[in-house]
Amino acid sequence: MSAVKPLRMAIDALSRNPVLFLGGLVYAALLVPQRALQLAGVPLAPTALQMVTFLVTPFVVAGVVGMARDALDGDTTLEALTTTGRARYLDLLLASFLEFGIQLSFGVVFVVLGLLLAVAAGAGGPVALVGGAVILVVACLYLAVLFAIQFYPVIVVVEDAGAVESVTESVSFVRGNILDTLGYTLVTLGLGLIASLPVAGFTAYRFLTSGGAPTGDTPAPIGGGMSDGGPGAGSPGLDALMGGGMDIGLSTPEVVALSLVSMATTALFFAFRHTYATAFYRRNGRSVEERVLGDEP
Repeated sequence: MSAVKPLRMAIDALSRNPVLFLGGLVYAALLVPQRALQLAGVPLAPTALQMVTFLVTPFVVAGVVGMARDALDGDTTLEALTTTGRARYLDLLLASFLEFGIQLSFGVVFVVLGLLLAVAAGAGGPVALVGGAVILVVACLYLAVLFAIQFYPVIVVVEDAGAVESVTESVSFVRGNILDTLGYTLVTLGLGLIASLPVAGFTAYRFLTSGGAPTGDTPAPIGGGMSDGGPGAGSPGLDALMGGGMDIGLSTPEVVALSLVSMATTALFFAFRHTYATAFYRRNGRSVEERVLGDEP
C-alpha cells in the first residue's frame, strides 16, 4: 500500500530532525490558552481566542510543512519555519477561508435540512424517512469534499500554489489516488484518536461522573480537523475556529495538567501529521509543473 512507504519516510525524517517537534510545539502553544479556558468551562472567551488562532495558524502550518519538505530531503531548521511561513502565509490563509466557506455552506444546509426534518417528523411515515436519507447523503457528500481537499496546505507550500489552485490540485490528487489516500486517512485518524485519548478520556470520565453541563462549545480535536490532519490534512486553524469547551468541574491543577498533556500530544501529532502528509503527497503525486509538461506533445 502506497500509504506505508510515506509513513516510513515521515518517521525517518522525524527521527533525523527532531526539531520538527519544536514546530509542532509552536502550534500547540498557540492553542494552550483556548484549551485551558475550554477545560475550565469558561464561555465565549475560547471562541474569541479561536478567531485569533485562525488567523495565525496558517503561518505555523506553512512553516512546519516547509520544515517537513526539507527534512524529507535531508536536514531542516527552525529558520525554515519562519521563512516558509512568511512566504506562503497569505495563500494558505486564503485557502483556509475557502475551506471555511465550504464548511459553513454545508453547515447552513444541515441546519435547513434539520428544520425541515423536524417539521417532517410531525407528519411521520415516508416523509421523515426521506428527510433522514437526504441528511445522510449530504453528510456523506460533506465528508467526501473534506476528504478530497485535505492536501491543500501541503500543495500551497510544496507547489507554491495559490488558494484556489491548491484546493483543485488536492481534488485532482485524491481522485488519482483514492485507495492510497483512504489508507493514509485511516492511519492519521487512528493515530489522532490515540493522541486525543489522554485528555478526551479524562474529560469524558469527569463529565459522566460529575454531571457537568455543556457551555455551548465543544473541544477542538488534537492538532486539527479533516484537512489539517486527516480525512484530514488540513485546515490550519479551522478546527481552532470551531472549537470550544464544557463545564465539568475541573480543579485548577487538573486544568493545568490536562492543558500541558494536550500541548505535548498536539505538538507530537501535529509534527507527525504534516510530515506524513508531505511525504505522502510527494511520494504519490507529481508537481503541477510536471503535469503540465507531461501533457505537452
